[in-house]
Amino acid sequence: EESSSVKINGTNVIGFLDNKAAKTIVIGAHYDHLGLNEHHNSTLMNSEGQIHNGADDNASGVSAVLELARILSQNKTKEKVNYAFALFAGEEDGLMGSKFMAENLPANPNVSAMINLDMIGRLNKDKDLTIGGVGTSPSFGEMVKRYKPAGFNLAIDSSGVGPSDHTSFYLKDIPVLFLFTGTHSDYHKPSDDTDLINFDGLKKITNYVFNLANGLSEMEHLDFTKTKIAQSKAVPKYKVTLGIMPSYADTKDGLHIDGVSENRPAANAGIKSGDILTKIGKCEVKEVYSYMDCLSKVNSGEELPVSVLRDGKEVVMMVKF
Repeated sequence: EESSSVKINGTNVIGFLDNKAAKTIVIGAHYDHLGLNEHHNSTLMNSEGQIHNGADDNASGVSAVLELARILSQNKTKEKVNYAFALFAGEEDGLMGSKFMAENLPANPNVSAMINLDMIGRLNKDKDLTIGGVGTSPSFGEMVKRYKPAGFNLAIDSSGVGPSDHTSFYLKDIPVLFLFTGTHSDYHKPSDDTDLINFDGLKKITNYVFNLANGLSEMEHLDFTKTKIAQSKAVPKYKVTLGIMPSYADTKDGLHIDGVSENRPAANAGIKSGDILTKIGKCEVKEVYSYMDCLSKVNSGEELPVSVLRDGKEVVMMVKF
């Protein structure tokens, strides 16, 4: 049943590099994906039973964490920080693994920063790389630019809250960085496979994270800053889902929809990939963060008009949540 729930146990996989330091940097990525689409999170219609390998989402992030663990444990250098290499379960079902880790961190050695790698395997020809969480410490702005790989275009997002595991650590007042090469048409589909990974780009991003981690290790103190979305409102808690894959590009005309999950409210109402979401009920949607805020106000069972732009024209559909 869609509304029923079954309790299952998930397992985080964590390696700890103990440099006998007073502080620790967490480098993390979620290792779960969609399996055979048992939880109906695929954006491909009627894909239950098809293997979703998740090469970009998130084998790309996992491979980078493993490579960084190999380099930092074998480089015969004793950094001024410890490193926790964390692979999280349950991200696709609500950041469950990272939330558990963030809520159960030991007091010593204290965690000074968290770097989250989620979908870093599809660097495009323009070398666009999104970095979230830059506003969570005053030190990050200069640092992400100082180590930027040649030719890369950085899309800077200051917020510590986003749709991935860094959010769990930000909510514990830990400075966070989130690296992401962007969404694509294979997101949450069986076609997200190895042959589409940009391995050269993935290597460059892994080296970038190595340099960032080294830079952070040299800092005596890293201040934490609450970012604007969290200063003005609590982090949204959702009672419903719309069933879309939002674009995280910094748009102002609404939320661009990159994918629609089958048998979810959006698909059932006729919302399509490529639509631009502008309103849920009376709540205006400008980009992903206002979308998260609007969605948090909707109750299960409610039916609301949802407005989208399609081919430049407004279309209003009734959506049953």
